[in-house]
Amino acid sequence: MISRIMITFIMVALLPFYSISAENDEETPQFKYADEQLFAFFDANRAISEQRRASNEEIQEVVEEHGLTLDRFNQISRAAQIGALQGGTFSDEEISAFNDVGPKINEIQRNLQMEVQVIIEEHGLTTSKYQEILGEYQQDQDLQEYVREILRERAIEARRQEMIKELEEEQRREAEEKEENDE
Repeated sequence: MISRIMITFIMVALLPFYSISAENDEETPQFKYADEQLFAFFDANRAISEQRRASNEEIQEVVEEHGLTLDRFNQISRAAQIGALQGGTFSDEEISAFNDVGPKINEIQRNLQMEVQVIIEEHGLTTSKYQEILGEYQQDQDLQEYVREILRERAIEARRQEMIKELEEEQRREAEEKEENDE
């Protein structure tokens, strides 16, 4: 009888082969970016998206703390851009709240820009390289598919490594238990 550990080990060892598709004979498209750059771009983009989401939530909180909705703030902002604040459409309280919120939002946005720069650099890219890859990624469906594929492969490999680690830990525990039982 094959032990559960041996079956798990066999499954882990064969895991990479399950991702091989019938299209294996097709030539992989060549892109001007190395996989490492694409991974860095993807990871940076994900971190930037999370940071933007957090900044947007912070902006919304600041706006709401001043008694405005985001929609109303944006309406006042558009009116301010075209010089139409004094038409009676907005109350004095709304205009005052808008004026109080504006500098706080500008600060949040400046902080976001600095954080985005740091994220890009932490992932080994320059802003121009990040923008270049982003532009191409948005325009090139083949590149999008390729990135999805290498990310799938990376996830499979990460899961395989995780399973190997779990298997080794289980083997270690079983060896310790056996050693204790033999004593």
